[in-house]
Amino acid sequence: MKNLLKSFAKVTLVAGLSLPILFGNHALASAATFKDVDSKHWAYQNVEKVASQKLVTGYQDGTFKPSNNVTRAEFATFLSRMFDGTDRKNESFTDITDTHWAKAAINEGLALGFIQENDFKNNKFDPNKAMTRQEIAKWLANGLTASNSQYGEIASTIQEGKYTLLPVAEYYKGGLSKSEYGNVGLMLGTGIMSGFEDGSFKALGNTNRAEVATILIRFDEAMKKKPAEYKGLNELVEVATTGTNMLSATKFKSPSEESFINVIGKNHSFSRNNSGIGTLERMIFVEGTTQEAALKNSIYAKMFVGKDTWLARDNSLITMFIETSFTSNHDKTTIDAYTNGNTSSFISNIGVSDKTKIMNYGLTTLDPENWGVIFKKDQKVKFWTESWLDYSIGSLDGFDSDDGSQFWLLRK
Repeated sequence: MKNLLKSFAKVTLVAGLSLPILFGNHALASAATFKDVDSKHWAYQNVEKVASQKLVTGYQDGTFKPSNNVTRAEFATFLSRMFDGTDRKNESFTDITDTHWAKAAINEGLALGFIQENDFKNNKFDPNKAMTRQEIAKWLANGLTASNSQYGEIASTIQEGKYTLLPVAEYYKGGLSKSEYGNVGLMLGTGIMSGFEDGSFKALGNTNRAEVATILIRFDEAMKKKPAEYKGLNELVEVATTGTNMLSATKFKSPSEESFINVIGKNHSFSRNNSGIGTLERMIFVEGTTQEAALKNSIYAKMFVGKDTWLARDNSLITMFIETSFTSNHDKTTIDAYTNGNTSSFISNIGVSDKTKIMNYGLTTLDPENWGVIFKKDQKVKFWTESWLDYSIGSLDGFDSDDGSQFWLLRK
């Protein structure tokens, strides 16, 4: 990694501007000197690392104040210390005086591009305002793009993707604007930032100094890597563009002319009894027979897999979660009518099994205790189902829509 970092002699940041990245050539300090961060603190090692490199310094009273929210002026300063350059862009913020302690860092942030003037109202920077997680994600996404333009392209793909799915509660519950999909996707896919135990990203929430120490370490690591090195990022991009994570998260292959995108949203009649019409919308695969293995194998596992999930019983099967639409032809659709009318292994009558995930992520799914309540005659409804597919070597399966479009997958 050190050699790779040195190879970034200059990194194009904005048109006509190049600055070398610097992370570590500072006088030593130690988190051990902070009265309020001992070796048992969860962020001790990262606090020690950023403190030793003087990216995040302590206060005159010998404290680090790990629980204090990070302000805009502070975060601008932290990021500016990761770049060693002389270029500045004079800001027009009326609340940043020439003697303000963070003025140079803010001007450098504007030059680097991680701070953008059009994100602020009335020419005010509000330097003492606590950074929201949404703002942090945006500044860091801008920084990643500065280090490697591919990150910017990926952010754009995720934001504009026709089938984009972010594994955070706000995706279905609301609270995250589409304009933030790309920035948040980059943070999730690289692991720089993640969601909370309840599945939320808390876009408008704040971040404390201990959390920022960890974020800065991860941000530095990401600037040294290529986007393709992040499996989670590959999954997010594949789903955004094709509706499935099949190629990035499994050993399945599919002929390009018969890919999943060919059948997304297309009618598949329940021809056995004319009970309705189903369509496939998205398809998420999760390898693993345990929750721990599943969470390691897919960035989407945390969205669907919990302690009550009915995972594949062995490695000859793979768990899949499919977003399906169904339009009923009848006033009442029973489970028998739905099951007996279906002719595809990709259309399941089993809802997502872990109720905590359903609640946390706002998933619409089939409820075995109240079957069919979401189905209304001639009304198309969308929901998630759970099932398993043959994952033994050489297994072949496919899906046909009414117009003759096909999707096939083969386990290599």
